[in-house]
Amino acid sequence: MLLRQRCLVCLILLSFLVCALQSQTPAPNSSDLGTTLKSKTNLVVVDVVVSDHNDEPVAGLHKEDFQVLEDGKPQSISVFEEHSGTAPVAAKPPALPPHAFTNLPRADVPDTLNVLLLDALNTQIQDQSNVHQTMIKYLAGIRPGTRLAIFTMSLKLRLVQGFTSDPALLLAALNDKKSGGSSQASPLLRSAAEANADQQGVAQMKALLQSLPHADATLQASIDALTQFQAETTSNQTDSRIQTTLFEMQQLASYLSGFPGRKNVIWFSGGFPLNIFQDISLPDPDAVQRQYEEQVRRTADQLTKAQVAIYPVEAGGLVYSLYDASSIPRNVYADGKHATQDQIADFQNDTTQRNANHATMDDLAKDTGGEAFYNTNGINDALTQAMHNGARYYTLDYSPANKNMDGGYRRIQVKLKHGRYKLAYRRGYNAEDEKTLTAANQKQAGDPLQPLMASGMPNFAQIIYLMSVLPLNPQPDSKAPRAGDNAKFEGPFTRIGVDFAIHVKDLKLDATPDGIRRGNLEFTLIAYDHYGNPLNWMVRATDFTLSPERYAEFMKVGLQLHFDIDAPRSAAYLRTGIYDVASGKSGTLEVPLSAEVAAAPAAATSLSGASAAKPN
Repeated sequence: MLLRQRCLVCLILLSFLVCALQSQTPAPNSSDLGTTLKSKTNLVVVDVVVSDHNDEPVAGLHKEDFQVLEDGKPQSISVFEEHSGTAPVAAKPPALPPHAFTNLPRADVPDTLNVLLLDALNTQIQDQSNVHQTMIKYLAGIRPGTRLAIFTMSLKLRLVQGFTSDPALLLAALNDKKSGGSSQASPLLRSAAEANADQQGVAQMKALLQSLPHADATLQASIDALTQFQAETTSNQTDSRIQTTLFEMQQLASYLSGFPGRKNVIWFSGGFPLNIFQDISLPDPDAVQRQYEEQVRRTADQLTKAQVAIYPVEAGGLVYSLYDASSIPRNVYADGKHATQDQIADFQNDTTQRNANHATMDDLAKDTGGEAFYNTNGINDALTQAMHNGARYYTLDYSPANKNMDGGYRRIQVKLKHGRYKLAYRRGYNAEDEKTLTAANQKQAGDPLQPLMASGMPNFAQIIYLMSVLPLNPQPDSKAPRAGDNAKFEGPFTRIGVDFAIHVKDLKLDATPDGIRRGNLEFTLIAYDHYGNPLNWMVRATDFTLSPERYAEFMKVGLQLHFDIDAPRSAAYLRTGIYDVASGKSGTLEVPLSAEVAAAPAAATSLSGASAAKPN
């Protein structure tokens, strides 16, 4: 019975695979997504946003209008494209039988993707609430067809909602407290009340010192020690915050690098400084000093290599600490003179800090081709402008005249031969050998398919496939070994059969002199709950050999494979992925599971005390 069912599923899939692929016009070829990056490894890609004095994008420019210089030397533009922000053209989806799914693109690849990055690491909680309310209003009236993803930044980078043009999904993810999109206190950013409490403690000690008839060296030493301790604690905490922020920015670059075209990241944040300078008021002024320019530049380089432009938006708007409700009046001095002096000093320190944060925002925006927005309460306007301008740009590619990939920093300058316009583009890159860098990245990244398997990510179509997802009939005994790599999950489950039919033309299967073709594929299946938590998973490597006759057959009907995986009753989605080791191409597809899980009587199990581990 089970064998007959599987054979029937395969036959149905194969027939629909042929029909679906033949019915598609040459448009979104799966290989295009891979070769977009592969073919440009020896090129420098520069996206340029050109705007007029009204900050409106300028259209209709030509390759001859631009001049590109690297370290002051003219470069020859080899590829030129204008992107006008038009919505991708939808393709008619193939008719599929029930329980069958495909990652065949339903639209052309968009020129631009937009990411909302909500920064809880560098932003006070009251400012996060302001951003959250602004996002709700914006998404409620978003232009149809706008594709967005939402990430949050705290002690770890979290995907709240993958790319979608459905405002309802974005709003639901933003309002779901379990998704991580709601406001949360930063573990590495002191609140104004905490900073004020520290200052109050020092002020009380200073007031006591002033009230004494004679100077007290011991008390003064205690004040100096407390002040030094507070400053070093704050500096160390800021250092951890900045290091974490840059690491998560690099993670975001890695995540987005798999998507072709420009990615605009609208980063709502309180920001962080490029430097922590000496404080000559401290007994040890150098103990708090830090510098981050080089780390920020290298982070920007990783972002630009992934064609990511950062649009920082100050989350706090127009706020001044002198009028901050959390600034508690200090009635601890014998006179008002010192209290006033401290208030003025606080205001000056706050202004200096905000200016330092703005400088970092400017640098990240400038180095990646974005634009920074601050000193404004129009967060909604800033968001609209960032998405509008970021979708209308020119792509200039050039092969550097200097072929020496020595790891040094190369400065890029783009000019227009005519007209007076504002240009936003990446300002440089590190000239690192691509082969060495790719090998190092692969070694560091580990499993190349893993970054594409997070719940909610868009489907990748470098490898086209169809699959059938059906519960097995009959279901296994409740005491049967688990199907999948998480053997310790608790509760009832449904065993699901997944049949794949893969478009062989998307695989790299080089023939030997005798016509034999060999392939090596990696398959990953992960069952997720509604909140993106993995419940069960499996990773399998498959080596296969095809004779000329079998290869000719599979060219017509596709390569077929079958896997079983147990899905707990709380599973909501099944994400599948295929990676071709020879070509480096990937295909992924995520489908809802609720109907499949509920379609068959679940096998029950009771593994008391067992806990689920997550994949590395």
